[in-house]
Amino acid sequence: MIDFERWMVVGIVGSSFLAFGAPARSEIDPAEKACPEAFVERAELRARLPRPKDATNVTRPALRKELLEMEQLDQEARNRFMEAISAGSGDVPVNDPAREAIIQVDDDINLPKLKHFITQDGFPTIAMVGLDGVQAAFLLIQHADSAPQFQARMLKVISRRLRTGEINGNQYALLTDRVLQSQGKAQRYGTQFQGKGDQLKPLPIEDEAHVDQRRHALGSCLWQTTPALYTRGLGE
Repeated sequence: MIDFERWMVVGIVGSSFLAFGAPARSEIDPAEKACPEAFVERAELRARLPRPKDATNVTRPALRKELLEMEQLDQEARNRFMEAISAGSGDVPVNDPAREAIIQVDDDINLPKLKHFITQDGFPTIAMVGLDGVQAAFLLIQHADSAPQFQARMLKVISRRLRTGEINGNQYALLTDRVLQSQGKAQRYGTQFQGKGDQLKPLPIEDEAHVDQRRHALGSCLWQTTPALYTRGLGE
């Protein structure tokens, strides 16, 4: 099941911010005005990171199509939930259809398919499904909170992809912290929060005094800029 209070902050991260490219200017202008230092730092860090080359002709176009459709279902369910939150002044009943839709999409529709694909073919590569297909697969794994052991297995695979550039440091940090939290351990990179708005608070961080050293090693923004971005629904 989903920890909705935690998901409110960390689970809404859209594929545009998990991917290597930046979102459209119209999407980031309000937050950039609110916390310009964070966006300057993010731009500088991303400029130093190698961008993986996308595939011109993917070898598994049907799989790519399926992953992108699953990602769209995931994001549509989360967008409806956010709309319900806005309409209800931040309070969504346990039996609200928007809340139940996320559980259905994650647990009943996307997760079984994702497990089948990965059992059959392994975690997809850029050559197989393109960069957007890889990003979609990662997003679906990140949202598979009902299968923490599956997430932990995928983290080992994703760690190897980090070295090849198919997965970026922000993605690795997000899934690492998510897996650690599911194991009852402190997070390493400060990507997991609880609450919202002025009540936004980080979950416990291992060796917090050195969290920014670990984040910069992955090409992530300074930790103190992160709450401002999450408060505005943009995550990392």
